[in-house]
Formats: sequence, C-alpha cells, structure tokens
Amino acid sequence: MKNAFVTQLDKVFEPLGFKRHKNVWNREVSSFVDVADIQMRKGGDACTLNVGVLDPDIHSTLWGEPRPRFVEQPTCTVAVRIGELIDGRDRWWSINDEGAIEDIGRTATAYALPFLERMHAREAMRQWLIETKVVQRRYLPPIINLAILENLLGDATAGCNLLSYLHQKAVGAWQSRIAEVAKRLNCASL
Repeated sequence: MKNAFVTQLDKVFEPLGFKRHKNVWNREVSSFVDVADIQMRKGGDACTLNVGVLDPDIHSTLWGEPRPRFVEQPTCTVAVRIGELIDGRDRWWSINDEGAIEDIGRTATAYALPFLERMHAREAMRQWLIETKVVQRRYLPPIINLAILENLLGDATAGCNLLSYLHQKAVGAWQSRIAEVAKRLNCASL
C-alpha cells in the first residue's frame, strides 16, 4: 500500500516539476528547493507528509558546505508536517485505508503546495519561523536558520544577538557550529 501513496503523490508533484528519489520529491524554483517526503510511522502502519523549502545560501551558512544534490526535508530552511498546516494536529494516513490514498493527494494539493509557494521569499521564511515560535521549541537548526535570515534580511544585530544567546545555551558540537555561523556572518566574537 505504501507504493500507492507514492504513486498518488507522483501524480500531484511530477506535473509541477518535482523529481522523486525513493520517498522524497525535490523541485528547484529560482534559488529555492521545494521538498516533500512520505514519513512512515515506526510501526509501518501509517504515513504522513512532510514539506519544506531550502534556501541554499542559508544551508551553506549553517553547514559550511553547498546544499546536497538531492535535499531531504529535515535539512530545509523551513519545514513542517502536513497536519500543522491543516489544523495544528498531527495527521497520519493508515496504509490499509484505500480512501486515504486519494486524501493524501488532495491534502498535498490543498495545503502542501500553497505552503511551498508562500515560502519562496526569505521574509516569508523569517515570518514563518517567528510565528511557529521556533526559539521556544529549542530545536537548534531552525533557530539558527532564523538568525541567518535576520542577518541576510538586513538586521545583523538581531541575527547576531540570537546566535550569541544560542551559543550561551548550547553545548558540544552545537556550540562550535553556532560559533562558525557567527564567524561566517561577521558577528562580533561570541
């Protein structure tokens, strides 16, 4: 049944220029990369849809290397699970429910594609990260992405201050990563 979900999403994404590798679709739009993937539940009985947009400049500032040839959703500048776009709740489709196959296609069209289109501007990405309260969630990559966006959008003080705050809270490899990002952005030493 999992293959039926992939086939259904191929019908949605491929006509719009997406290319698929396994369960992940990529599409390049201007300088951005749109990403969608099917994530299977650990028990293998259900799946969900994750989407995101990667800005290659932000990726290279964060990781110190060019974007991968094929982008996975967790590396996106902004990323979301489809349920958050629908009603703020997690949404999983049973792989044994034939009606779910068409529903995931309709849901991708109604929610995922508009989200991807909206995120084709750095200001929109910045606003999304602020509105979704990434700083409070404490998962570092999107918070660092927000700091980089602040800097690239002309508010170097806000970006560098956020990096300084994160540097004080982080430990180990993340603390080093934040210092590297701050250096790439010409922030005062942390």
